[in-house]
Amino acid sequence: MESNPKRTQILSTGKELFWKFGFRRVTIEEICREAGVSKMTFYKFFSNKKDLAITMLDELFSESLRQIRKIQDDHVSPDETFKKLLHLKSEGSKGISGDFIKDLYSDTDEGLKSYFEEKGQIMFAEIAKVYARGQEEGWVRKDLHIPFFMNYLQRVTELLTEDQMLSFFDDPQDMIMEVTNLFIYGISPRN
Repeated sequence: MESNPKRTQILSTGKELFWKFGFRRVTIEEICREAGVSKMTFYKFFSNKKDLAITMLDELFSESLRQIRKIQDDHVSPDETFKKLLHLKSEGSKGISGDFIKDLYSDTDEGLKSYFEEKGQIMFAEIAKVYARGQEEGWVRKDLHIPFFMNYLQRVTELLTEDQMLSFFDDPQDMIMEVTNLFIYGISPRN
């Protein structure tokens, strides 16, 4: 991974614009203008907009995986584990737009959907390990069928792209956190 300041600026600007407006609506010209770089500089680091998006998402996924593995290794209380998972999800979805969520789940032209699904499987596998540890330690139901539960979560996540689901919330992050809270706590009241 290169650590060139201009490359870092392009990645940061790309994320900001993609998060705000979605992948499809953002152009390379807009990214260059906002990042304060020329198109030649952009192409020095990225072959196209998709390459930028994949690189950005790879870095986000890598950091999320590192944090999930750290949560697994920490062996803290169940409540603290859930809090850390919620915080991770909250930070990862901060400022994300409904347009970007839709683009990730529906874009077959650029291959972002298949890329995102592949990375999602890796993330789900890591989260399943946290729940398997919870079963061993007694803070997750022993009879919970984890593969079913993870598949269920994945299908619920796909609902996030539907306009009706998005219309229930003022901010897509609020919707993501509602799904995450439901996933972790169910419908029971909590402290």
